[in-house]
Amino acid sequence: MKKIFKKIQILGLAAALGLNSGCSDFLETSSSVDTSDELVISNTAGLEKVLTSAYNQLFFNPQGADRVYAGLTGLQMYVDLGGADILCHTNMGGNQLSTYRYEPTKTQANGQSDAIWSMMYKIINQVNIIIDNAENAQGEQATKDALLGQAKAIRGICYFHLIQNYQQTYAIAKTKPGVILRLSSEDEKSLPRSTVQQTYDQIVKDLTDAKSLLGSYSREGKWFINEDVVTGHLARVYLVMNDWSKALSSASEVYNKYPTLMSKEQYRGGFDDVITKNYPEVIWAVKFTDQNNLGGGTQFNFWFNQDASYGEGFTDGPIYSFLDFFADGKYEQLFEKTEDRYQFWKRTNNASAEWSTKWAYDKYKHYGDGNGAKQSNTRPEISLMRSAEMLLIMAEASAELNNGQGLAHLTKLQKARGVKNLTTAASGDNLLEAIYVERRKELLCEGVTGLYDLLRLQKPLIRYQETPTYKEGHYTWGVSYLNGYVANSANPTGTFPSNDYRLLCQIPQLEIVNNEALTEADQNPYSGTK
Repeated sequence: MKKIFKKIQILGLAAALGLNSGCSDFLETSSSVDTSDELVISNTAGLEKVLTSAYNQLFFNPQGADRVYAGLTGLQMYVDLGGADILCHTNMGGNQLSTYRYEPTKTQANGQSDAIWSMMYKIINQVNIIIDNAENAQGEQATKDALLGQAKAIRGICYFHLIQNYQQTYAIAKTKPGVILRLSSEDEKSLPRSTVQQTYDQIVKDLTDAKSLLGSYSREGKWFINEDVVTGHLARVYLVMNDWSKALSSASEVYNKYPTLMSKEQYRGGFDDVITKNYPEVIWAVKFTDQNNLGGGTQFNFWFNQDASYGEGFTDGPIYSFLDFFADGKYEQLFEKTEDRYQFWKRTNNASAEWSTKWAYDKYKHYGDGNGAKQSNTRPEISLMRSAEMLLIMAEASAELNNGQGLAHLTKLQKARGVKNLTTAASGDNLLEAIYVERRKELLCEGVTGLYDLLRLQKPLIRYQETPTYKEGHYTWGVSYLNGYVANSANPTGTFPSNDYRLLCQIPQLEIVNNEALTEADQNPYSGTK
């Protein structure tokens, strides 16, 4: 795309990126200026502003669709609402509900399929400006390396999310059409879909380049991408690619730098102060402020989980809650009631059975400013990567390699979380299944399990509807769009087979129409597994 940006919206001063000394938190600024192309690309100060804008889009997507499409923090909801472990009530409507229900508009070409597509390519277009111009810009080489490294990392991260949402998983789809690789701000508008293999090759190259460039970069806040964040993403990518040796190596490298897992008190503290309280296992996280936030659109506000002592209604207590999200009964059953992560309870004093029969879940709880204020103080901190995830990648990769270490890694996490009935299977499918379950228990709502693990592991989506004898199950609207649903059966269930295209998005119709290199023949199926 030629001359993509004539104007760049700036959220903070260039120094606020942490690339120069004496800077402050760029997420706490909100000034805006217009900058010409020539000025932006001529020096590192201008390119720093582009990077600031790219970070803002990556975390918040402020000009895009809200809630589950609001940057990486929104996609955390999207990924898990597409799985089996979260229920969503209808009282608020919106993107989170259509995502949970699997309404056809969620993935159809003329529906919401453009939300993730446009979000990610907007960011890619911005960082391509940096990648094209950093080396020739005026400024110190260390600053150029830091700019280029973060830009390439962001591009790799964006393509990783794109390919996971617009095509089947790597293991079965290497030769299938993937996404469009736009690698320069001077690219033509019309480009074909690259293959899945080519897409993953580019993701690995971007992240590997970024890691090399960021080796000496020292970030000033957890929200910046440094060498550790890049290595953690490489571990995630290699896991999807089934490259077990590299997944193990990358995850181990990061885990060894963040080996102290959260305590019981920290884990049960609500996950909303992971930066302020300096939780030692948090590798990457973002802090919402009064100037940079999603209002009430974070998952902290969707969980109906304020303490019962405040009351159980919409306006009770200090949490600004939409009364939307609950944990599924089958998910609650995965936990020992004495382990650190067991934070489930029911709102038995609420008059509505639609709420009082479901499991509240306290992993995501935010009490604003502590003085009872609600709407104006929904400013949590959100973890984007933790070493517990790296430990689980180490366990899975080791189990696949059969190197004798998989169980030890899993046991380390289980003991840290107070699990009594430790896994005993030392190898094989039983060990792998235990690791998959542990990922669900540990990482719900962190954007790496749910839908993504169903696709990666080629597992079916199965939801069990509530019944008079099983009231903790999915709402009727959470199963009615799925296959096999019979409302009057004794135990209604809904399912999508593994690899069904309804778990994925079609290419947006606007891309098909406006991109001369694409035809309708290049479109993903809407459903089925071919």
